[in-house]
Amino acid sequence: MASQVARGWMPTSARTIFNSYFLPRRRNSCGADGFTLVEIIVVIALMALLTVFTLPQIASVFKVSLRAASREVASIAKEAYNAAVMTGRVHRIVYDLEKDEYWVESGPSDLLLDTEESLALEEKRRKFGKTLEEEKPSNPFGMDKSITRKKAALPRGVEFVDVEAEKEKKPITEGLAYTHFFPHGISEQTLIHLKDTSDHKITLHIAPILGRTRLLDGLATLKEALGE
Repeated sequence: MASQVARGWMPTSARTIFNSYFLPRRRNSCGADGFTLVEIIVVIALMALLTVFTLPQIASVFKVSLRAASREVASIAKEAYNAAVMTGRVHRIVYDLEKDEYWVESGPSDLLLDTEESLALEEKRRKFGKTLEEEKPSNPFGMDKSITRKKAALPRGVEFVDVEAEKEKKPITEGLAYTHFFPHGISEQTLIHLKDTSDHKITLHIAPILGRTRLLDGLATLKEALGE
């Protein structure tokens, strides 16, 4: 064996062991062990490959959460519609656009939606709050715990973009928004726009008849939701 080593020949496995134990590692100018340029390039390449294969999987997880959240809101809408018809009381879904939460409330059977006149009166009350405080009615709605026991939060990474309600002139982007369901089987037509952190977008359309819901990719307009 000594003669073989002296002549520079030995089996591959033996050569590896010999190099590991008897040949010194390459050191930098400071005398510390370091990595070769080839080793650094290999590590960077492996990290790049992991990123390429991992990011699409993360994006797909958020997309699944977005669709699951949309279906859950659609299911809640159907329950609220059925409850309004069966109990004879007006129900509504409340969307908290600041906290990305939603829940169902029920109110009296004879409740009417706000008109321009009622909104003007409400604005007058806010302007002269102390003078007309006795005229301001209390909130007739309360949480319907038979449908939502508590406020439901959207999944992490999913948020409301806006809500377009039939009686509103422009989309609601902050505060609270509503979809009302009436005992005679009519719903307030609503578009709920949601998105996730990967910028996937989806639209939930609540139709005015039979509480039907429909999911559309992207931020659809009312005309698109109606197929016009």
